Amino acid sequence: MTEYDDRVEEQRVRLKYEEWSKGVKHLIAQNGVIETAFNNGDIKYETRQPDGSFKTKWHRENASKESLMNRFGQILADRRIWQ
Repeated sequence: MTEYDDRVEEQRVRLKYEEWSKGVKHLIAQNGVIETAFNNGDIKYETRQPDGSFKTKWHRENASKESLMNRFGQILADRRIWQ
């Protein structure tokens, strides 16, 4: 049964990567604008309107999957060092 261990580990890392890429990197609120940056490079801007509603604008990074996987690998390596 150990013949599939590497495939199982690859899938486990891929699932962790997908979860990480949707996570919030940072959140900044100033001058009526809420900026939410995600780990995949996308940024969402929300501006409060006078009627109380929010106007949403997206900046899509469209980073390659390879570069995001490299960034995720660096974060995993850093976590191993500090644990």
